[in-house]
Amino acid sequence: MPDNRSERRNRVDYVVTAALQPPVQATGLDELQQEGVTSLLDRQLGRVEGVTGPRDEEIDVLDYRINADAEGVAVMLALDAPSLRTAEEAAAQVLDELIAESEQLANWTVARSEVRITEDEFNQSLAAASEGSGASGDEVDAALEAAVDEALEGSEASIPDVSALESENWRGKLADLAPRLRAFDSSVFARSGEADPERARMAAGALIHAVSVVTDELFYDELALTINDATVSEAVGLLVLEELPPCYQHRYDSRFARALLLSSAAVAARLTARSWTPPRCVAESLALQLLINEARVVLEAAELLEWEQSEPLFAAFADRAFADVGYGELYEVDFPLVSGAESGDPATEISQARVSEVEEALRVRGLAFEQWFRVQPEDATSPSEGLHPYFL
Repeated sequence: MPDNRSERRNRVDYVVTAALQPPVQATGLDELQQEGVTSLLDRQLGRVEGVTGPRDEEIDVLDYRINADAEGVAVMLALDAPSLRTAEEAAAQVLDELIAESEQLANWTVARSEVRITEDEFNQSLAAASEGSGASGDEVDAALEAAVDEALEGSEASIPDVSALESENWRGKLADLAPRLRAFDSSVFARSGEADPERARMAAGALIHAVSVVTDELFYDELALTINDATVSEAVGLLVLEELPPCYQHRYDSRFARALLLSSAAVAARLTARSWTPPRCVAESLALQLLINEARVVLEAAELLEWEQSEPLFAAFADRAFADVGYGELYEVDFPLVSGAESGDPATEISQARVSEVEEALRVRGLAFEQWFRVQPEDATSPSEGLHPYFL
C-alpha cells in the first residue's frame, strides 16, 4: 500500500487571493450588483472541486471566500497544490473559466492572483510540528490544517466583510423601506402576542428590498435562458429560477420566466397597497415565496437576523399572506414530471404511469404546471379573468 503521507509532503495547502474587476465602463458596483455577483460566484464556485494544472497536476479546491465592494470582487481560494506558482496559476484558471462560462460576467477580468501563505511559512509550521520526539504524520497534517485555517481567518480579516458599521447601515436602510409595506401592520410578523417592533421593522424592510433583488435576478435568468434557448434543467449559473419546484425545471423556459416576472410584479404592487390581496394563482404564490426567501437571505447576510431567527417571523407572515399554501406539495415531488419523449431517455418511459399519477393528483389540487397562471374558480367567473393578457 503506498504511503499517502509521503505524497502529501510534496504538496502544500495555499490560500490564494484573486481580484476580479468589472468591465472598464462600470463606474462602481451598487449594493444590488455586489449581492448579485457574490451570489453568482458562490453558486459557481460551490460546484468546483478541483482543476488540472498547467502540467496536468490535479489541484484540489478546499475552500473559498467571496467579498464584493464598489470596485470589484475579492475571492480567496484554499488550494492543495505542488508549488506556489501552480497554486496562483490554478486560482486564476478557475476564475477565468467561471468568467468565460457566465454571460453575466462578460468582460470581467482577473486582475491578480497571489498566494497569501508562502511555502516557507508552511515549512516552518511543518518543522514546528515535527520538533521533539514522537511527532506523527497525523500531527504534522493537523498542524498544516491549523495553519490553513488561521490564514483563512487572517485573509478574511484583511478584506472588508459585513462589519458592525455596515450592519448598522443595513439596519437604517431596511428601517427606511419598512413603511412601504403598507398592506400589513407589524402584527403580521407575530403568530401570538405582539411582534417585536425592531424585528418586525427589519423583516418588513427586507421584504421590500427583496422585490428589487428578485426582479433583477429574474431579468438575468430570463436573458440567460433566451440567449441559450434553454430551460432551467439545461442551464447553469442561474440566480433565482432554480429555487422553484425542481419537478418542473424542464418547463421553465424564457417565456415562463417572463410570465413569472409579471406575476412577481403583481405581488410586489399589492404589498405596497393599502389592503392585501392574497396570491390568486400558483405562480403568484411561488413569486411571493421567492421574495420571502430573499428577505431572509438579506437579513442573514447583513448580520441582522440569523436564518433560524427570521423563520418564525416569516412563518407568521405566511399564515396571513397566503390564501393557500398547497403549492408546497410541489417541492415534495422528488423526480422530474417529464415524459420519456420529452427527456430523450427511453428508460424514463418505465415511470410514465407514476408521472401520470402524480400529475393527475396535482391537477386535482390545481397545482399542475398548466394551471399555475390560472385564477382559482372561486376568485373569477372565468379561467382568464384578472390575468395579464400575456398569460392567455
